[in-house]
Amino acid sequence: MIHVYTDLLDSISGLFTAMMDSHLNHLMKYLDSAALVIALPALISGIWGMNVGGLPGKENENGFWILIIFASLLTIGWGIFLKSKKYND
Repeated sequence: MIHVYTDLLDSISGLFTAMMDSHLNHLMKYLDSAALVIALPALISGIWGMNVGGLPGKENENGFWILIIFASLLTIGWGIFLKSKKYND
């Protein structure tokens, strides 16, 4: 009888561990996707924020807003792409 209860306890423990691993995997996929969405505008603004000459939009007074719109569109597009991606394996 003790062996039956031990096996039952082991199988329940394994099931609980598998469920927690699955939840952790889904959380990590979500956090990785959020990091990718945030990284796009940070990369674009970081490149344009460097103190070097010859960057597009430097002489244009609307260059800042063009950059913001460009980064926003890329971020929204990337977010939609990641949202539509199926992670079920």
